[in-house]
Amino acid sequence: MAIESYPTRRTRSSVTAGSGRLDRRRLVQGAAATPFAFGAIAAPFAGRQGRAQDVTEVSFWTHTHPPMVELNEELIAAFVEQNPDIDVAYEIVPNMNFAERLLTSVSTGTGPDVINMDDNQMRSIYIPNGLVGPVDPAALGFGSMDELQAAYIPGAFQGAEVDGEIYGLPSEFNVTAFIINTAAFEEAGLDPDSPPTTWEEVGTMGEALVQRDGDTVTRRGFDFLYLHAGWYHNQFGTLLLQTGGRLVAEDGTTAAVNEPAAVEALQIWYDMVYTYGVADPNIASREATVPYQDFIDGNVAMSLMNPWGLGLITAESPVFDNYRVVPLPQVDPASPVNPLYAYYWSVVEQSEVKEDAFKLISFLASDPGAWLADVEFIQPRAGWDELPEVETFPFYDVWAAELLNGQFQPVVPNSQEVDAIVMSAIENSILNAVPPQEALDQAAEQINQVLQAG
Repeated sequence: MAIESYPTRRTRSSVTAGSGRLDRRRLVQGAAATPFAFGAIAAPFAGRQGRAQDVTEVSFWTHTHPPMVELNEELIAAFVEQNPDIDVAYEIVPNMNFAERLLTSVSTGTGPDVINMDDNQMRSIYIPNGLVGPVDPAALGFGSMDELQAAYIPGAFQGAEVDGEIYGLPSEFNVTAFIINTAAFEEAGLDPDSPPTTWEEVGTMGEALVQRDGDTVTRRGFDFLYLHAGWYHNQFGTLLLQTGGRLVAEDGTTAAVNEPAAVEALQIWYDMVYTYGVADPNIASREATVPYQDFIDGNVAMSLMNPWGLGLITAESPVFDNYRVVPLPQVDPASPVNPLYAYYWSVVEQSEVKEDAFKLISFLASDPGAWLADVEFIQPRAGWDELPEVETFPFYDVWAAELLNGQFQPVVPNSQEVDAIVMSAIENSILNAVPPQEALDQAAEQINQVLQAG
């Protein structure tokens, strides 16, 4: 489902990289005083003065993203000050094993009370298996579910909704666009005002952007990111949405990953490495804490990009003054499609402190302006585009326009197993020059075995 009606009156595409960044501020002043504040707030951190004797502990786990972690810590500290009867145990899990560790712990009853999980795993694993519970509007400060839904833009809950039941509040709402190194474009004789609009143009422009020192590539023209299975899911899914392909048939019973539209998607990736020679997974950074490190360091001239990725670019970054966010290249520019993905705060079904856990989520969600300014997280509250922070949000017009073309990827049964198989197939093709059809035929056999086993 496409997201509806985002105004695009502000233009940010000509903003100099890094301009308009705001320093951290105002959280301890009381997020509940903001116009977006939810009804209830709560919680504490270890070492706070004046603690109540009977303290409830709420545990909260997230993946690793430094700007997000910093703001979470500030918000939790403020929450704890305002709620002497609740403590928060916040744990940051390394990205490379976040999905596996969280699923194992929640499945065995040893996990946290509050999780922050992506829409793919929410809809394919956590909700269908009863690992998380529905949201509690009253505990979040709302009079009804209708009132809660009216506080968000249309489609905001789609990534955490099954059979009309909502299981989480969106902590970040992402769309994929494209980012270019403007200095590299100019060096190569390319016009930064005319970025690639198709994947073929990515390949041909990328050829001009590649730099070598003898036989050693010192700058790739373009590349994907080679991190964990979730990244492969999102990037391959980006191409699948544009070609019309799927990992699994719509009824969820058989693999579709080796059908022509899906093979076309992997062929685009393959061609970047072997036809155009602009990408090279062998020299790509595998550092998942700062996923866009290669672009930030100037080692890649073009990359996929999400809003939150801009928060990783600092004044010390080599690319700081020389980047621009532009629309995502398309298979068919006349019918553009952009992938949406979101993370949701959700309360684990087995939690014994659900009411206090929802109070924590309420507080975390109470200041979307801080999330936008400090972390570049779009929280899809109704009226988010009217926040003062939008005025200094880099490339707002591009993100807003891309959201209009946004679609969530289809739900995949047994997603962790399927994603691991797909990642292996992509790497087999990209690293070993195995033709996409052959690599995906092998993946289809393995996926069918997983689906048949249930």
